[in-house]
Amino acid sequence: MESSRNLFEVHDNILELVLHLLNYSSTGSFYEDITKIKEWIIKQPHFPEVMADKKIENFLILNKGSVERCKEKIENYYRVRTHLTDIFGNINPKLPYMEYMLKAMYFVPLPKLTKDFYRVLYHKIRDTSLTKHFDFDDAVRLLVNIQELRLTEDITYGDILIMDGQNTPSSLLFKVKPTTMYNALVVIYKRVFSNRIKAVYIVNAPSSAEWFLNIIKNTIKPKIFERIHVCENWNTIFEQIGEEVLPRDCGGKEKSLEELQDILRQEFKQRQEYFDQLDALRVNEELRPQKLKDGDMFGFSGNFKKLEID
Repeated sequence: MESSRNLFEVHDNILELVLHLLNYSSTGSFYEDITKIKEWIIKQPHFPEVMADKKIENFLILNKGSVERCKEKIENYYRVRTHLTDIFGNINPKLPYMEYMLKAMYFVPLPKLTKDFYRVLYHKIRDTSLTKHFDFDDAVRLLVNIQELRLTEDITYGDILIMDGQNTPSSLLFKVKPTTMYNALVVIYKRVFSNRIKAVYIVNAPSSAEWFLNIIKNTIKPKIFERIHVCENWNTIFEQIGEEVLPRDCGGKEKSLEELQDILRQEFKQRQEYFDQLDALRVNEELRPQKLKDGDMFGFSGNFKKLEID
């Protein structure tokens, strides 16, 4: 699709280069693993569908070529859509509050990959007047929908996040709930999509950022917290990412955030049938060959432990 190519610019040789980093000897051996996983999926009577090859490819890349880990994450992918109804029960991009989020904030994937094949996701408040009714759970839902697009259109080797606080009211961060952080960082990023976060850059931080970072510091493991960088200016971000990747809003050469947001909005509309199909993806627990071993599927039962993210 033309719009998705504007949204995710992935050149033909990128897959081969990424597979080399994952120690695949050839693309042939990679596709042999895809076949193994697909044959396994077909044998799972409780699954709602046979996953498309492109999505399997990205799950395998996200799991560093591990067939068994890939199977585990595909299982989780369908389980969360069935059981984590707080997030996945009301997630369709056509819903009014999801459209509201696109008016309230920018949350866009930047089209060009970095030189080491990471996708940059840029977050910034778009309209301060709309933050009064801002719901961070809806921000997580938007992130999931972006990840769904990436599974079908992108090569998902890993992520870099830019959090631009230029228009962020200091009071807004106090609305973040521990469960929201858990859903975003553990359920979405680790246990389902396995996205590797290379770095998080916070720039133009509001005064409440220090309080927010202290909460995060006591929540995630030190090696992950070390990847969070509070930047006084854009110099480090330009050095690490490159001006050709960054939007014009911050002095880069890429399209503006408004243009990219519009491309994302149009992509959601063009893929509406796909997202309607996602709403119907539910596992049939009665057909599951083996009972689940873990009683608490996603680990959040009132005790907020340190989040384990690779």
